[in-house]
Amino acid sequence: MSVLISSGGCLLPFLIVFNLFFGHLFLKTSHWLALEGILIALFIFNSYLFTKRLFSAAKKRDNVIDVEGKVVHDQHKLS
Repeated sequence: MSVLISSGGCLLPFLIVFNLFFGHLFLKTSHWLALEGILIALFIFNSYLFTKRLFSAAKKRDNVIDVEGKVVHDQHKLS
């Protein structure tokens, strides 16, 4: 199930647009609107999980060593 949700980031917008334009041809109006709502809710949930994972991976680390940079002067200049 998590494979379908995690890889659905590219598939969900396509399914939402496809259902929006062609869903009424294949489904009843109530089912069409319900499916559209479910797809949009899944997309929002998937986006929320992705941003949560992204921000958790970009946490500020306390154990990073800061190194003082020095300017290096080249002795050989290109002509």
